[in-house]
Amino acid sequence: MEQINFRVKKDEKSIIKSLADTQGVSIAEFTKRTVLNEISKKRIDIAFKLLKDGKIGRKRTWILSGLSNLEFLNEWTKRKAEEKIPNEIIDKELDLAKEIDLKKYLVKDN
Repeated sequence: MEQINFRVKKDEKSIIKSLADTQGVSIAEFTKRTVLNEISKKRIDIAFKLLKDGKIGRKRTWILSGLSNLEFLNEWTKRKAEEKIPNEIIDKELDLAKEIDLKKYLVKDN
């Protein structure tokens, strides 16, 4: 596990402590839950924005979104998302496909 530290003002800590106490958890646990909850709300939008901008592909979008497979497919459809693949990659894949020798995979007639 990794650790994240940050500073808050004395009055902010007092408020956080009061909120944590009402939930019966430590300040650290309350803060962790709050941060992760806030991140989970934003990570889907961020993931799909990066996809739209062509900065990441479908798989990275799925991972970054934190959604299950079905949730991700529903979100993909809802947002009418499209993966932007650079022309250089498409050209490279076409060249590789042209080099495949399909003859060895064909069934010979007897």
